[in-house]
Parts: sequence; structure tokens; C-alpha cells
Amino acid sequence: MDAGLRERERKLAAILLSCLSLSARPLDVSTLAVSAPTLVCEIDLNALRGELRRLSWSPDARYLHLQTVEDRTIPHDFIVSIADRELAVAFGEPEWAADYWARKSDLAAPGLPSLRMEITENNRRTRPAPFAGGFANGGAQTPDPKNPIDAYEAEVTLRLLGVEIGNWINGAPMAGDTFGWGPPGSGALAFVDRPGRLYLLDGQKHKQAAAGVKGAWMPAWSDDGARVAFLQKSGRRSFRLMTVAVATVR
Repeated sequence: MDAGLRERERKLAAILLSCLSLSARPLDVSTLAVSAPTLVCEIDLNALRGELRRLSWSPDARYLHLQTVEDRTIPHDFIVSIADRELAVAFGEPEWAADYWARKSDLAAPGLPSLRMEITENNRRTRPAPFAGGFANGGAQTPDPKNPIDAYEAEVTLRLLGVEIGNWINGAPMAGDTFGWGPPGSGALAFVDRPGRLYLLDGQKHKQAAAGVKGAWMPAWSDDGARVAFLQKSGRRSFRLMTVAVATVR
């Protein structure tokens, strides 16, 4: 994609975001209806290569950008058409996708910087009982009190208004893995709990579950507020790209 086209894309995204920010109001998720999940397409990481890293909406909500990273450094980019339900190779990450991901994964709500997540870090000392002797004699093992082993467990937790939004134990926390902010100015977000159930939460602590969703990951709420996309594990190296529709009912 040439530099001129990229710049036009960037300006269009900025204009659309500005319009959304001006029209958005704090959202009450208890007034929303959430549809049953719909399959967009299957994701086979053996074919795409690497590990999943980003899921982003285009400003017009017609496309999703999917990014994988190979060997921790080599990105691979793909575009999914919502209408056609087809995945195609992209030549680099579109600027609108990078802008969306920055908003989606920020600790503060887009357009409402005072609404911000809290980070809690906890390093716990653990003392697993070491053992002496081999696995002979039927595998019998005996504790070895002369050689205690100290170990530490690192836990990082994200919370919004006291609600757990993400939790990592002895792992690298990745912003945006477990949550995605709603439209700018709405103060709402989509998040997944530890079993992978999908929830919507707003700045007044109203909370709503999306029925029939489990094993979800990396939720992404479109800027027009009409859809939440997410990935759902279907195999060791395979996922389903899913969406739920969101609409106001009262």
C-alpha cells in the first residue's frame, strides 16, 4: 500500500473516530441485547504461522485485522471481510488497525481518561517439598528437609471498578488479551473471565453476560457499538473467529 493511500486511510479513521467521540454517551450495558454468537471464519495457525497477537476493527466495521507473530518478532497480517467471511493476506498492519488496538488495549477508557483500570502485582513465596532418592522400589519418594527449595509465583491482576478483567500467573501480561473497550466515550468494555465467558461492563458497574459463549479470548468491540468480535479456541492450533451483535432494547 502506498504512502498516499495510508495517509488517506489515517485521515478517514481520525474523522470517523472524532464523529463517534462527539456522539457517544456513557453506555448502560443493561439496556443492551446481545445476540447468539455467529461464526465469521476458521483460523488455522498451522497455515497462518506464529501465535495470535492482535484483533482490530476497521473504522467502518466492515473488516477485522488479525495479526500473528512468528518467533516473537516476525508479524504476519491478515484482513477478514465481515460480509464475505473470508480471510486474506495483508501487506503490513493498516494504520487504522494499529490505532484501534492502541485504544482497545489502553488501561484508560477512550474519551474518558478518569475511568481507568487498576493493576495489582503479587509475588508469592512457595516452598515445594523437595524429594530424596530415586524412583526405584515402586516409585517411593521421601521428603528431603535438608534441601528446601524456595520458589516464587508472580501474579498480575487487572480490575475495573473492582471487577476482575484479567489475571496472569507466571506469565507475561498482554494488554488487550482479555478485554476491549467499547466505543469512545461510552465507558463500557467487553471482557472475558478465567473460563472464557464473555461479559459487557460499564462505568456504573452494570454487567451483562453473552449467552452461549465460553473459551473466548481477545474480545474487540467495534467503534459503532454494533458488534463484539472474539476468538474461540477449537483445537490445539485452531480458533474460530466469532461475533455477537449488540443493540439497544430500552
